[in-house]
Amino acid sequence: MAWTEQLPSGRWRGSYRLASGASRSAGTFAHKSAAMNAAAAAEAKARSLGWRDPRAGLRTWGDWCDEWWPTRGVEASTLKKDASRRDSRLAPRWRSVPLIEITRHDVKAWAAELAADGLAQSTVQRCVHLLSASLAAAVDAEIIPTNPASRIGVKVGDTTKERFLTQKEAQKLLAELDDDSVDEALVSLLIGTGLRWGEAVGLRVERVDLERGIVRVAEVWDNVNGVMKAYPKSRRRRTVPLPKWVAKKLKPLVKGRADGHVFLSAEGQAIDYSNWRRRTWVPAVAAAGIRALTIHDLRHTYASWLIQDGVPLEEVGRLLGHVSPLTTRRYAHLAETPRELVLAALPDPSKKAKRGASVEQKAPKRAGTGLYRAVDNRAGKTG
Repeated sequence: MAWTEQLPSGRWRGSYRLASGASRSAGTFAHKSAAMNAAAAAEAKARSLGWRDPRAGLRTWGDWCDEWWPTRGVEASTLKKDASRRDSRLAPRWRSVPLIEITRHDVKAWAAELAADGLAQSTVQRCVHLLSASLAAAVDAEIIPTNPASRIGVKVGDTTKERFLTQKEAQKLLAELDDDSVDEALVSLLIGTGLRWGEAVGLRVERVDLERGIVRVAEVWDNVNGVMKAYPKSRRRRTVPLPKWVAKKLKPLVKGRADGHVFLSAEGQAIDYSNWRRRTWVPAVAAAGIRALTIHDLRHTYASWLIQDGVPLEEVGRLLGHVSPLTTRRYAHLAETPRELVLAALPDPSKKAKRGASVEQKAPKRAGTGLYRAVDNRAGKTG
């Protein structure tokens, strides 16, 4: 049955009951009749969802996930990461909830709870995406008619702003690495090109063109399985400009070599993420006095420097290899126009310029010049 109740604000909330007995809200309205009509319509729709099989929609998300999971056609590394999110984030909230009772409101509230727990926006997005994938599969299986988690945007407020280094912090970090070492060259590449970790450690000698000042990103190193994976023809396969100060660090590593990995461990193997992070990254960050910095934050650093120096978001997204333009929007707040520039563009029209007065025009600054300044000019080092 559907019913209404008046709230302290004076508005009316319409409510209804699902076939399982659980109650749901149809929203709040200014008039009682509108609330009742909405509740009755929502109840009728909810009770008709499982028409193909009256029991189908009552299956819990957990039971459905157990059935759906083995059918996923994803990479082993992706499956491993998703399993961690499933067990730690999705299962505690959704395992015992019938599929038919999952609403968009519930999903949005859950995403907000994850954000309140301190999760980064990207992590919350991945959790919501995983839930959406499971529900989309349920739609395909004709268990539920619609996916309540589809196209749900995640906004986490100030916590979504990515961590990035200032130029001074970057100098301090590089100063803690041995001169002309593989480690110094690797960190320089991560800062100066924005490559993902797997793209950087998987970079091959033949992909580096020092004469033209570019690197070609065509594959990625899968650290979980220890194999190289070629990128398909998508935005992730790209050409990225190579700053001179980064090229200088790469030159000794590629000189005289025709192929193979640019970055190799002391044993001549591909660099292992866990070992390198523990032995090199963590000590260097601590010695530089930088708090809460991840390796992936160097990618955010690259993006933020470009945007703050005037490079358009679309171009930054291309350089980063973002498949979706929406991913690059996380940096949009860095492109906000300073207040002074806005006000300068709005002069008082009542103050007419003197006839014949010349107008000084300044040449626009080339976007992106900041990144190509020598970050290598850091305290305690020369060259």
